[in-house]
Amino acid sequence: MYRTVQFPWPLALLAVAAILPASQAIRDLQADRLLTQSRTQQQALEVDQAIDSQRAAVAINPRDARLHEALAESARTLWFFRRTDTLKAEADTAFANAKRLSPSWPKPHYEHARMYAFRQDYARGLTLLQGAIDRDPNNAAYWLERARYLELAGQTAQARGAYDRCLTLNRNVGECRDGLKALEGRP
Repeated sequence: MYRTVQFPWPLALLAVAAILPASQAIRDLQADRLLTQSRTQQQALEVDQAIDSQRAAVAINPRDARLHEALAESARTLWFFRRTDTLKAEADTAFANAKRLSPSWPKPHYEHARMYAFRQDYARGLTLLQGAIDRDPNNAAYWLERARYLELAGQTAQARGAYDRCLTLNRNVGECRDGLKALEGRP
């Protein structure tokens, strides 16, 4: 006589549920190792190897906003020096991915703004910086950055307002006080 044994579905589902987080943890560790490696490579001025390590980290764990943001900063820095459309597009895309993956995180907006301000595209920088201010309106550093862009764009009245806001948030930011003094007597 044969006895039928039912497949233990609850145990199988439990095993699958245990495996999925473990595989994500392995991807996290691999990506973190590559990110650490890229930082070491950057310190050794091996910039091409560093960005390749960051690209590999993003490929392993594409849902990690932190990895996209690191890649964006590296691509942005290389774009500053090499001025290639490919690096500019890679930086823009990586910043966009970081923003999409972590919508409440202000840092990608701030760093993306710096990309354009460095190239003296203050209008674009201000637009991108607004994302950081919207997410963290009480961050004096973002208001200081806004004031600098406005001042460099020749918008002194708005720059004055941004410097004032910076000082309201943190009286100890000397750059805000210095910025206001520099604007005295200017229309």
